[in-house]
Amino acid sequence: MEILIQLLLNLLIIYYCIVALINIFRYVRCEWQAFIYKWNRRPQGRVSHSYRTDPRNRYLQSDLLTLLKGDVPTAKRLLAQQRRKNPGQSDNWYLEKVIHDLERDRRRS
Repeated sequence: MEILIQLLLNLLIIYYCIVALINIFRYVRCEWQAFIYKWNRRPQGRVSHSYRTDPRNRYLQSDLLTLLKGDVPTAKRLLAQQRRKNPGQSDNWYLEKVIHDLERDRRRS
């Protein structure tokens, strides 16, 4: 009789462990799905059409290239860096931010 009680207690413990594991897996799955959903909705820093068509944008591009002495790869790298750091902003905002940072850094030198 005592062995039967021990066996039932062990089965009950195993049952609760399995239920706990199932709940943990459900929680992890929910968290993973939420993470994937947020990741997919995150702006990826794509360039919009206003980048080429907005006249103010062209003016800012000209200013940026003047500050960089015509170094286009550096300008692209700085803009891409700002797009990664601050996703979801307008093209003009990125240009203004890079220009502002360059001017600020040059004043410090």
